[in-house]
Amino acid sequence: MSNPETNQTTAASDIDRYYYYLNMITENVRNGYNEMVLKYCSLSLPLIPVLIEKNIEDFGEFDITTLPAIELGAKLWSYQGNLEKIKEIETLMNSHLELEPWRIHLDRAYERLNAQEV
Repeated sequence: MSNPETNQTTAASDIDRYYYYLNMITENVRNGYNEMVLKYCSLSLPLIPVLIEKNIEDFGEFDITTLPAIELGAKLWSYQGNLEKIKEIETLMNSHLELEPWRIHLDRAYERLNAQEV
């Protein structure tokens, strides 16, 4: 149960869930199950802000090199033409400057979406 004053248990639980989903993304990529990859990408996205906060709290910076929920999610959702999910990633990125290194994945997703419209 979470401590309402510190919310530390909830943060720890969210971090555990993030890493569980990350493992599920990896496993499903390996098996070629793109729909399951996207399921776990979608579940991971709302946990990224907690991941950022916890990394900054624990290590003084956000020094994660890969975020498959953004990298793979943006790619696969753009191929599906899912503008709503691409906009969800954009909203997340615009809310957290730490995600700027992943902007290229968002830019490419919009390029793919625009190419589909032509």
